[in-house]
Amino acid sequence: MNAYESLQQRSREIAVYNSAASLLSWDQETYMPVKAGAYRAEQLGQLAGLAHRLSTSVEMGDWIKACEDHLPTCADEEETALRAANVREWRRDYDRATKLPTRLVEELARTTSLAREAWAQARKESNFSAFAPWLGKILELVREQAEGWGYSTCAYDALLEGYEPGARAADLAPVFADLQKQLTPLLPRLQKITGAIDPVRLEGNYPISGQQALNRQVAEAMGFDLDAGRIDTAVHPFCTEMGPKDCRLTTRYNERDFTSSLFGVMHEAGHGLYSQGLLSEHFGTPMGTYLSLGIHESQSRLWENQVGRSREFWRHWYPLVCEQFPDLKALPLEEFWLLVNRVKSTHIRVEADEATYNLHIILRFEIEQKLVSGELAVADLPQAWNSRFEELFQIPVPDDARGCLQDTHWALGLIGYFPTYTLGTLNAAQLFHAAVKQVPGLEADLQEAKYTRLLTWLKDKIHRHGRRYSPSELIQRATGEPTCAIYFMDYLKAKYGI
Repeated sequence: MNAYESLQQRSREIAVYNSAASLLSWDQETYMPVKAGAYRAEQLGQLAGLAHRLSTSVEMGDWIKACEDHLPTCADEEETALRAANVREWRRDYDRATKLPTRLVEELARTTSLAREAWAQARKESNFSAFAPWLGKILELVREQAEGWGYSTCAYDALLEGYEPGARAADLAPVFADLQKQLTPLLPRLQKITGAIDPVRLEGNYPISGQQALNRQVAEAMGFDLDAGRIDTAVHPFCTEMGPKDCRLTTRYNERDFTSSLFGVMHEAGHGLYSQGLLSEHFGTPMGTYLSLGIHESQSRLWENQVGRSREFWRHWYPLVCEQFPDLKALPLEEFWLLVNRVKSTHIRVEADEATYNLHIILRFEIEQKLVSGELAVADLPQAWNSRFEELFQIPVPDDARGCLQDTHWALGLIGYFPTYTLGTLNAAQLFHAAVKQVPGLEADLQEAKYTRLLTWLKDKIHRHGRRYSPSELIQRATGEPTCAIYFMDYLKAKYGI
């Protein structure tokens, strides 16, 4: 084999180990017995260490260097370009991986596996002090990661780079500040428009079996292939890709409100469609891997919000939903639509409306930076969270479970992840605007619950490219301009007639 073929083989070998770890992590979140946590941590640590040793081997570096010096070309110019993109991204991954010792990679995998169990129990008991030692240990490890990777301005940038290549806290801060400035005066108007209907009217009897049937029907209509995926139950909704034909979604259920699980599934199915839209022949290489979490979140937010919370969506689906859940028949469609789009301050991020959602992200973005820098001590996190939350939302935080313990991300070591949710929100609105302009008749399709052409456009503009372009280049190519907030703000105003 030449150097490029050797890189392909090694990259796919590493992908097998990583996908096995993903399967173990999925099982931990869904079906694993409670007492199996300690050994699961050992399994995940061993796999992480094995994958890291393979990805940082001397021969891996030699093969990359050989390809950089003389990339094997072929008659197909497109294939040659794809090979060049793979080599570029292999270099990026190799340089980051070799800056971390295997000991640190293994320790972080074991610690976060155990911390996840501690977090789930602490959240259940609404007791931050039970999770605090784990968060302290995780922060020590991610700081060590950041120092290993290196940075020019702040350690947080090194962490952010792993989720959104090219993003920097100093660049995001003014974007987020401007977004907050535009949203804050708009919220009272949106609350007035959507708050006229008593939310109790949406409460009813929604058996989990009925919700599961509806969720499957909607996910399949969106284009999610359930022969290459499944939907399960977890404490915190997520999507995990195990391989080119194995993508798992999870949601959680409330028998008094079916929309919680439905929007959870639509969000995670958006992620799943991106995973299923990656070219399977490139699985295990950068060209068969998602680009960034800001791009990934654009897919989930677009399907959940621009599609799932639209009037067009519910004009088609509401009669079918009423047949599934007869309690809804007394609730007119327009009132139902206002309720599922109700703008109201809420404690839980994943249940927040579109307008207030980004304030949740701004809160986490600010706090994460202070935790990583050491400006905020772990012991002081609940107080800092509660104080800033009340400033942003004008309501007090009643307990830790609805405060700083609500998300699983920090327990999993995913520090630097949260900003990508807002980037995804902005990208979603911008992509949807571009799709409507570029695909004739798309709006009519959506009114008839026909989603094939939207999905085809997303596959063409986003999914199939893997990591060929940077996030900013991909959005520029798809929409004609860089990511900006104007399309999200215009979307909100148009939706509510402002």
